[in-house]
Amino acid sequence: MAVTRYLSCDLCAAANPRFVLESRRLDGPLVECVNCGFRYVGNRRAALTFGSESGRETAEKVRAANIRFRPLRLEEEHRIALLNATWRLELIRRIRGSGKLLEVGCARGDFLRVAAQSFDAYGVEPNPELAESARKVAPVYQDIVERTPWNEFDVIASFHVIEHVDSPRSFIHAAAERLKPGGLLVIETPDIDSLPYKLLKTRWRQFIPEHYFFFDSRTMRRLLADCGIRTDRIVRIGKHASLELLLNRLSRYLPWIPQMNGVSRLTFRVNPMDIMLVFATKGGNE
Repeated sequence: MAVTRYLSCDLCAAANPRFVLESRRLDGPLVECVNCGFRYVGNRRAALTFGSESGRETAEKVRAANIRFRPLRLEEEHRIALLNATWRLELIRRIRGSGKLLEVGCARGDFLRVAAQSFDAYGVEPNPELAESARKVAPVYQDIVERTPWNEFDVIASFHVIEHVDSPRSFIHAAAERLKPGGLLVIETPDIDSLPYKLLKTRWRQFIPEHYFFFDSRTMRRLLADCGIRTDRIVRIGKHASLELLLNRLSRYLPWIPQMNGVSRLTFRVNPMDIMLVFATKGGNE
């Protein structure tokens, strides 16, 4: 019988991780490094990460991979995104109130729009359509962070990006190079050491085709330390939501739920406890 070969661990470079599970929601099998415990997609069928192909080609592949998911109305998606962006910015401002800020994976610029009120804000976004939209509110470099020419940032923030990239180690190393000594790094990503994952396994909401890496607090701390960044605090956080948003997300599990556009403007915060928000500092002069 042929032995399945998986990708080596991006965190510690160990080979031959153990198989964990198969989910039709992922782009390959979930595996776990037997050396460091990092969990990731062991083989990539469609390779939905930005960097090797043009941004437009990758964006089209990601869109096709998610064709079965019902999209949320753009107006509602934008409204909720601005609420979450404002909340995230307030958390950052409690630590660093001003300076030069870079958002990596800025999408259409919702966070940049609010960040520009307090910071000299810049963005990086590989998707050309989203980058063009974000340029309306701040300077945006259309590519991946590893090839971004800017540096000397006081704050680098990235929300739900590190699980999408080709290599988290390369991603964090590139962010660290662009931070000033003592600069603040803020990372938001799914937490696989959470009750929702343990209960739902293959049906966990964070399993989608373009998610390739799944951190817990231990593996996140290790990656940051390897790149010269000290983890200050990790918290599990929620987000703003609406009835329309919740029904949209439930339709991924219950496709018979009817389209309910504009059913409610009622907004509330929910916290499934499966998202980590990381605050960390680059070593050097504080």
